[in-house]
Amino acid sequence: EMYELSGRPTKYDAARGGVAAGGDVVRLFSGAAAVLARFLPGGDPRLSSATVAVASSTTEPAYAATCLENLPVSPERGETVADLVDHRQIYPGSKGRQHFPALQRETGVPFDQMLFFDDCTYGDNCGDVARSCPGVACVRTPHGLTE
Repeated sequence: EMYELSGRPTKYDAARGGVAAGGDVVRLFSGAAAVLARFLPGGDPRLSSATVAVASSTTEPAYAATCLENLPVSPERGETVADLVDHRQIYPGSKGRQHFPALQRETGVPFDQMLFFDDCTYGDNCGDVARSCPGVACVRTPHGLTE
């Protein structure tokens, strides 16, 4: 969680393998990096028209933005997570009552064509989204995303 970092995230540190944040390092789960790489140009052609969005209820939206802008999906090519993200809903709030309805309004994508992965272990964001946004496919990933 962003509020638990020992310092403000700064930039990607190749030696540490992630975005430096004081004594901490923010990294993508390996499965998440592999999936995101499929959205890059030249990746999976079935995903070329997909819309990528992020939703976070962090109390540190600036920290999250710094991480998105500096976390590489493909270090060799220089693309970051931010390069893939078309829409962001990053602010304290409910995923089901605020973030996903806002994403639906912004994108025009119906809920039944949305997919939500959530690694939260202290709450039930998937339940919140499922109750408030019927049709969203919600997947809990408490140990991170794997391939």
